[in-house]
Amino acid sequence: MRLNKREIDAIRSAVFSFDPGARIYLYGSRASDHLTGGDIDLLLLSNKISFADKISILTEIKRLLGEQKIDLTVKTHAAAEIDPFVTSILAGAIEIG
Repeated sequence: MRLNKREIDAIRSAVFSFDPGARIYLYGSRASDHLTGGDIDLLLLSNKISFADKISILTEIKRLLGEQKIDLTVKTHAAAEIDPFVTSILAGAIEIG
């Protein structure tokens, strides 16, 4: 995994301020020590986070980490169970919160 403790803590802080019960997954190139790529791909599973919250979370993460590309996908727990996109993400993702 190519995120350091400060980056993980910033992501957790931003997400958990909206939903302490959310599950946070890192996927894509940053989930692997062997791949290159600079963006941070995150999947949040939450029944509470709205679209407006998603924008606020992205803003807070960028404030804490500096400007960088972050892809943030938010799905409900129920949708995650039937969504093939989420299933494919979870197969190679790392839970960070």
